[in-house]
Amino acid sequence: MLFLALGFLARLFGLGSKPFWLDEVTTVHRSSLPFGELLRDSLSFHHMPLYFVLTSWVVPWGTDEFVLRLPAALFGAVSCALLWRVGLVFAGPVCGAVAAILCCFSPFQVQYGQEARSYTLVLCFILLALDGLMCLSRSPAEAAAPFRRSSVRGAWLRYGFGSAAALDTLGVALFWLLAANLAAALIAATVPGPGRAGFIRRWIVVQLLVIGCYVPFLVAMTLLTRGDLGSGLDWVPPLGWDNLRTSVVGVYGLRITSLIRFRVFPSALAVDGIDWLDLLVAAAGLVGILAGSWRDRAGRVALVALLTLPVCLGLSTLVSSVWMPRYLLWSGPVFLLFVGRGAAMLARRIPAPGRRWVLPPGGVVLAAVCVFNLWPFYRTETKPVWNDAAAWLRPQFRPGDLIVTDDPATVSMMDLYLPANGFAPRDWTKDPALAAQTLAAGGRVWAVHGAVGQNDPYRLDALLALLRPLGAPAVRHRIGLDITVLRLDPPGPAGGARPGG
Repeated sequence: MLFLALGFLARLFGLGSKPFWLDEVTTVHRSSLPFGELLRDSLSFHHMPLYFVLTSWVVPWGTDEFVLRLPAALFGAVSCALLWRVGLVFAGPVCGAVAAILCCFSPFQVQYGQEARSYTLVLCFILLALDGLMCLSRSPAEAAAPFRRSSVRGAWLRYGFGSAAALDTLGVALFWLLAANLAAALIAATVPGPGRAGFIRRWIVVQLLVIGCYVPFLVAMTLLTRGDLGSGLDWVPPLGWDNLRTSVVGVYGLRITSLIRFRVFPSALAVDGIDWLDLLVAAAGLVGILAGSWRDRAGRVALVALLTLPVCLGLSTLVSSVWMPRYLLWSGPVFLLFVGRGAAMLARRIPAPGRRWVLPPGGVVLAAVCVFNLWPFYRTETKPVWNDAAAWLRPQFRPGDLIVTDDPATVSMMDLYLPANGFAPRDWTKDPALAAQTLAAGGRVWAVHGAVGQNDPYRLDALLALLRPLGAPAVRHRIGLDITVLRLDPPGPAGGARPGG
C-alpha cells in the first residue's frame, strides 16, 4: 500500500496542470462515444479498445485534463505496487523497495501516468503477468501439475489474465507475449523428466486462452481497416542517436524528457554536466544484470523481459521505423528490477545487526533524492502549451479575422480551447488565397504554427514561405517552446494598432 500511495501522489500532483496534446484529444472524443461507436472507432484506427472503454466510465464526471487522466494515474500507481511484488519474488525486499521507489518517482513513468492514453494500463497488465511468470519460474514443478491440484494456480491466472488484457490494450504487448514464450522455454528446459511435458501442456493451454481473447479484436480490426494493419506508423522517424539517447536516459534513467520531441531537459542533480543519480542507477543496474542473472530461472525471465522489447523494436527499424520511447515504457520497470537487485547485493555487505538501522533510512533518503530529481518535471514544458496559445489569441481575435495554418491538426488543438469564444470552422483555412481575400476586405490574418503530435516537426519556415505573398507579419509571438502565432494586418489604416509580440 505504501508504494501504491507514493506512486499515486506523484502522479496526482499537477495532474491537470499541463494541456492536452493531439493523442489525448483523440481520447477526449473517443471516450465520449457510445459503446458500439467507441469500439468501431478504436479498431478502425488500429487501437485496441480496452483503455478507451475504461476511460469512458469517468467521462460523466468531465472531460478536462484532471478527470480524463485520472485512470492513467491510478494504473501507474498500481504498477509501482506490482513492481514491489515482482521485485520481492525476484531478489527480495530490498530489490522490491528500490525498484518501486524509483518507479514511483521516475519522471518518465510519472509523465505517462499523467497522460490520457493507454500506456500505464498496458504496463500494469504486463507487470501482473510478469509477477505470475516469475512465480512460475520459482516453482516449475508445481507449475507442471494439473491446474486443479497446482499450488500456483494464482500465478497461472495472473500470467494469463495480465497477458490477455495487455494484448487487448495496446499492440506493443505482442512483444511481451514473445518475451514470455522465450522465458517459458527456458523454464521448461530446467524441469526434469515428465514434469517438463506437464509444464509445456499447461503453458500451451494458457497461451491458447490468451490468444483466444486477442484474435476476435484482431479480426475485427482487419475487417474495419480492410487488411491495412501495418499503416499508421509513417510518422515515426528513423532511428538515430537523438532517439536512442532520449530513450535510454528517459525510459531506463531518471531524466526529464519531452513527450512529443526527442528533447532531454537539464537535470536538477547534475554537477558539472554529470547526472550522478543516473550514473548510480546505471551502475546498480549493470551490477544486477551481470551478477549471475543467467544462473537462476527468475533472472533469466527478467533478462529476457528486459531485452526482448528493445531488441525487437531495433530490428523492426530494418523494415519500418517503430522506435519511440513510449513503446519502450514497460521495459523500464524491468530494468529497475536489476537496479534493485544491484542495491540488494550492496545491502548484503552490511553486517546483519546494522541492516535494520541502515536500510529503512536509506530508503527514505533514496525517495527524497528521487523527489528532488522529479520536482522540476511539474513545471517543465514537456507538452506544447496550446491552452496558453488559445488564451493569448482569444481576446485579440475579432469578427472578420481569419486563422491560417499549414497543419489541420492545429485546428483540433486550438478548437479544444477556443469554443467558448464562438470560433467556427469558417475561422480557419489552409488556403493563402482566402487569407489574401480577408486582408483585402480589411480583416486580419492570424497564422498559427506549432508541434501537435509526437515528433511533429517545428517548421515555421514552411508557413512563412506560404504567407510570403501576403506581406510581412506585423506580430510574431512565440508561445512556449513549440508554438508561434503570427499576425498579418491589412494594408493602410484598416490594420489598426500593431502591438509588439
